[in-house]
Amino acid sequence: MRRCIFAQAESACPATISVEQRGSAPAPDWTVSYSGYQTAVAGVTIFDGPPSGQASLVPDSEKPSGDNIIQIWQLPKSDRGYWLQCNYANTTAQISRQLPASVSRCDVVYDHNMHFAGGGDVVKSVNCK
Repeated sequence: MRRCIFAQAESACPATISVEQRGSAPAPDWTVSYSGYQTAVAGVTIFDGPPSGQASLVPDSEKPSGDNIIQIWQLPKSDRGYWLQCNYANTTAQISRQLPASVSRCDVVYDHNMHFAGGGDVVKSVNCK
């Protein structure tokens, strides 16, 4: 997998996060093991207000550019503020944070030719400015 490059560090998704999992065998004849796959940023959601309000926004535009797909969110002033949620492959863990009030646009670049097991294009960059 290609290394992710992220601009605007204050509002970009970390390339990986640390997650601890613990499984329970459903019966004594089953054994739990772990794949060892690392987490990697696999998707981005922008919310109008905290993610708990479930007001996720659809990108204003999506355009192909070579092997990439670029999603763009235009973010006019909002009293509730905007939140960036980062989703990761190989886990159900997500992280989110409020974007600075000065942010008016977020661009997410996906590599259309690289996919995670189970689907989803690889996130190459997240830039909120």
